[in-house]
Amino acid sequence: MTETVVSADPRIIAMELLMKAPATVSSPYPHYHALRSAAPKYRMEQPGQGVGWVLTSYDDCRAALRNPSLDKSAQRPRMGDSRGREGARTLLFLDGPEHTRLRGLVSRVFTPRRTETLRPRLTAFVDGLLDDITRQIGPGGGEVDIVGSFGFPLPVMVIGELVGVPPADWPLLRRLTRAASGGLEIFAPPEVLKASDQALGEMEEYFADLVRKRREDPLDDLASALGQVEIDGDRLSVDELIQVIVLLFGAGFQTMTDLIGLGTHALCRNPEQLQRLRDEPELTRSAVEELLRFDSPVHVLGRAAFEDTTFVDGTKLASGEHVITLIGAANRDPARYADPDVLDIARFAGAEPPETPLSFAWGPHHCLGAQLARAEGQIAFRRLVDRFAVIELADPDADEIDLEWRHSSTFRGLEELRVRLVPA
Repeated sequence: MTETVVSADPRIIAMELLMKAPATVSSPYPHYHALRSAAPKYRMEQPGQGVGWVLTSYDDCRAALRNPSLDKSAQRPRMGDSRGREGARTLLFLDGPEHTRLRGLVSRVFTPRRTETLRPRLTAFVDGLLDDITRQIGPGGGEVDIVGSFGFPLPVMVIGELVGVPPADWPLLRRLTRAASGGLEIFAPPEVLKASDQALGEMEEYFADLVRKRREDPLDDLASALGQVEIDGDRLSVDELIQVIVLLFGAGFQTMTDLIGLGTHALCRNPEQLQRLRDEPELTRSAVEELLRFDSPVHVLGRAAFEDTTFVDGTKLASGEHVITLIGAANRDPARYADPDVLDIARFAGAEPPETPLSFAWGPHHCLGAQLARAEGQIAFRRLVDRFAVIELADPDADEIDLEWRHSSTFRGLEELRVRLVPA
């Protein structure tokens, strides 16, 4: 593997990370470690763009994510010009009482119990996709793109089943959701925001029709349950209901696709851990948590101060200044995780496991779908290793920089990952 050369200047390191220099796309971790060592709270001042603090330690990132003086509203993409209005606000970019109200209503029906009842269907979806792969490669095995064949189709099947979207419409929503997710990028260019906005508009129209049907004829799905949930006489409006469903698709789609691609890649690069997962199925839950820590699908989360505040060490943060939490760096902080660059699928299996990684954020905006994502990952990786006796990179000697990484300021993932599989 090619060794990454990293500058000692924190400004250069931060700019290379945020502007996605090629080496930071394929392997950002040497840069994360270098920036944490040089300046764990790095203050950047960009002409015309104000002040931004780049955080790399676990404790600083977690504290920022739960700091009530930092919010997400200023990070919201400005969209909607093509429709003559700014795009509707969602839970993702709301704060304060409005966020608490909507989250409380959604949490009443999007419960751990509902997730658990989905496990048999999740298993059926996973097995169906793996059946397709097995037919494609034949009994002797062969090469497949695990992202395109498995990671890409699975999430919309799962969220579609949860919400109540007819299977015939899943391909449409897969296309729209992929385009819409571009709006979640912190540094999305205008053309990406425009494409995202157009896709969101189509999704809103689609779900407006679905919500109308479910209100007239409720079924046992999340769209129906969200339309009926009530707390002290308060209910979701039609627009709020639509935006919650759109958010479920947008937030749950790309991250799960990336978890499957990144997790498979990590296991292939660490064959002793892959073999241990085969031999010790009781480690599956810990393994998924470790895969989320080791190479998180979400690497950057932004916040902004709406009033003067301080970091945990007393460093002052002025109103209007921005905070960039590098989640990927926090999850590899040696102050929080022993041997952070080592993949250890048993890391979270002990009687006193380490702190939960920040892959699903923290505080008020902790991901509502975290339990569903974990269940999906557990079933996907368990069935993958059970169904195939050989799982290895098609080109095990390929350098990281030669793989098809997705260029993203917020997410980390692979566009394609070719692997060789042999059925068990």
